Amino acid sequence: MRLAEYVAAALVLCGIALSAPLAAGHAQAPNDVGLDPGHSDADVGAVGAGLREVDLTLALAQRLQPMLEAYGLRVALTREDNRPLTAMSHRDPTERIRLEQEARIAAVTPARIYVSIHFNGHPNPGVRGTETYYNPDNFGAESRRLAEALQAGILAELRGIGYEPLDRGVSDDRTAGKPYGHFFSLRGPQPSVLVEALFLSNPREAALLREPGTLDALARGYAAGITRYLAEDDAPAEHTGRAPGAGIR
Repeated sequence: MRLAEYVAAALVLCGIALSAPLAAGHAQAPNDVGLDPGHSDADVGAVGAGLREVDLTLALAQRLQPMLEAYGLRVALTREDNRPLTAMSHRDPTERIRLEQEARIAAVTPARIYVSIHFNGHPNPGVRGTETYYNPDNFGAESRRLAEALQAGILAELRGIGYEPLDRGVSDDRTAGKPYGHFFSLRGPQPSVLVEALFLSNPREAALLREPGTLDALARGYAAGITRYLAEDDAPAEHTGRAPGAGIR
C-alpha cells in the first residue's frame, strides 16, 4: 500500500474510533430539566395590561435556562418561539390540547424533571397569588416535592423584590377542574409540575410583570426550587431515605 493510501486509511479508522464513543455518550445523556414555556400563538393563554402569557412564559424560560446551565445542568425547552409543535387543527379541542402537550413532553424527553411555566387568569380581577400543580398519580411523592420546592423558591424571590405574594399553595391538578382530569402536561415519564406564578388578570400583578426585574426574580425562584429538588434527589440515600439520582454536574 502506498504511503498516501495508508495515511488515508488510518485517518478513516481513527475517525470511526473517535466518533463512536461520542455518539454513544450523546445517546446516553438525558436532559436534567425539560422546561415548557406554556401556550403558543395558537393558544395565547391569559392576557392583561397589554401582556400575553405566551410571550411571558418564553421570556421567563429563556432567562431560566442559562441560570440552570451555570449549575452544569442539561436543559431543553419545548419551544424556542411562539409556534405550536403540532397543527392544532383537530376538531375536538381536548384532543388538540392532548396532542400538543404530548409533543412537548416528547421534545425534551428523556429528562429527570419536567417544569411547565405559566401565568394565571381569572374572571375576578381581585384574585391573585402563586400556585403550583402536580399530578399525584404520576411520580406522586416526587412531583409533590418538586412542586413544594418551586413554590417556596418563587415566593421567596417575589418577597425579595418587595412584593408580598399570596401563597395559594401546592395542589393536586384535578382541583383545577379540567373536564379531562389530570393536566396533559403532567402525564409524562418523569416528575412534573405546572407553575402559575402570578395573575395577569390582577392589575397589581400584571403591573408587576411589566417591571424589568420581575421575570429575573421569577427565574431565580424557579432555579432555586429546581436545584434544591435535584440536590435533595442526589443526596446520599442514608440521609434522605431516597435512592440518589444522577447528580448535579
